[in-house]
Amino acid sequence: MARRTIVFRCLFVACAALFCEGLAAIPNRPLAPSFLVGANSSLTFQRASLVSAPQSYPDVTAVILNWSRLPNVVRIVSLLCGPSLDDIIAEIVVWNNNPREISYQTFAKTGCPSEKLRIYNSPHNTYFQARYVACEQATTRFCFLQDDDYLIMPEIIRTLHARVLGTPDQSIHLLPPHEVLSTQLRTTVTSNGAHTSSAWLGHGTILPRTGASDFLALLHHLNASEDEMKMADNYFTILNNRIPEVWFDQGIELGGGQPFTVGMDGNERNKIHTIKACQYLDTLLSVTKASYTSQEESKLPFIEVDAPTPAGHQIFQAPCLGASCLLQTNIPLLPSNVKAGRHSTEDMVQQESRSIQSLGQDVVDHYLRFPPSQAVDGRPDTVFRSPLPARRGDFVSLDMLSPVGSASSTLEMTLLVTRETVDILRQALFESSTDAVNWVVSTHALVCEDTELTGLRGLRSSPRKLQECSVQSQEINHRFFRASLQIDIPSSPHWMIYEFWIRWLA
Repeated sequence: MARRTIVFRCLFVACAALFCEGLAAIPNRPLAPSFLVGANSSLTFQRASLVSAPQSYPDVTAVILNWSRLPNVVRIVSLLCGPSLDDIIAEIVVWNNNPREISYQTFAKTGCPSEKLRIYNSPHNTYFQARYVACEQATTRFCFLQDDDYLIMPEIIRTLHARVLGTPDQSIHLLPPHEVLSTQLRTTVTSNGAHTSSAWLGHGTILPRTGASDFLALLHHLNASEDEMKMADNYFTILNNRIPEVWFDQGIELGGGQPFTVGMDGNERNKIHTIKACQYLDTLLSVTKASYTSQEESKLPFIEVDAPTPAGHQIFQAPCLGASCLLQTNIPLLPSNVKAGRHSTEDMVQQESRSIQSLGQDVVDHYLRFPPSQAVDGRPDTVFRSPLPARRGDFVSLDMLSPVGSASSTLEMTLLVTRETVDILRQALFESSTDAVNWVVSTHALVCEDTELTGLRGLRSSPRKLQECSVQSQEINHRFFRASLQIDIPSSPHWMIYEFWIRWLA
């Protein structure tokens, strides 16, 4: 998988340490609906999750590139072909870039039927271009792309699918924290109409099939060289000229084999192709703006010439692990002086380096150690911690992807937090909505109780007992739930959320 280098070597050391914990992060038992002990723990709680009728037909083709990690590919195929994704994934394509041919027999133990699994042995290594060609050849509406060194859980794929149905012309990219940071710092908005950044696809990406075909058509229009076609991932989001939607992932790194990007040579190659993508974008925008009456130029595929101006406040997102839902928050993850670049797209890589140096090691380390994804990973020993004090207007919300609740059960928004965060929640509104536009405020009081759990290792303060806080919702058949801070708090507490979930009380 191609990965870019961020200035501090310690960043990668930190990421490696976090990924070592990855396999332990997979919930191997039902998620706890409550962390309380004693009398209240005997109440009949159940975590809410996606409840939707199966589709009449699956509409996603999964594409996996194989190079040097065939055992991983077998494991990934087994997961993608499982019954939990039968109504989502219609076909699985294994594109083998390795000169050693593989066959269906390689995957016989997965139980995946031959009519659902298609294997293509490429006559030569087409690198990342392969995933777009495979997607273009698909017959489904969407494609799910991933490399052979990551495991993406079925509930996360379901979340991706549910969300892409609402924005069917866009891609959604799962990324580990250091890559989300890189995408954020590379975001560029210029006066000539560029609104873009770069984001990788191999950690797990869902996109419309037409997006892959339009992208390949644009590369052919540009007369892209063979090397540029092979390194297509460096060009995809930049040439789309739309700031990509990226989510903090819950992916499990599988490792093994020989990674594609190794050392300075690989990083330099990525830099060269990223800059070339920016040059192509600038050229396309200049020509298009200069000849708006030209039918040929005004109908270029893939590129968004009139890209929308990004919102002033960024929304960070992370899929839940162990249940299908999506965390969304506007809590700032970086100081307010970090802005999108406004000079030149070609300066994108250097812009990232300058921003990293300006932020400093402590800020970068915090970004990597306490991402929002840790508030919805099913683990009470990981935490999302805001780098800055809470402020009026901050919110955390959950999209349950479909309406939840019924007249026969009580619905509760529930958070596992520190006492410091309880002070924030007592000044927050708890709301729910059917459409994320019209919100209904809960009329019930916040209830917080001590648990026997204590704070996370790695925080500089002494361990303290965590509190489980809940607010009942009087509404039924609502999909979105949020807590939003209404005032600035003089004591300047930080958000520290260990878990955030919705549950039923029978």
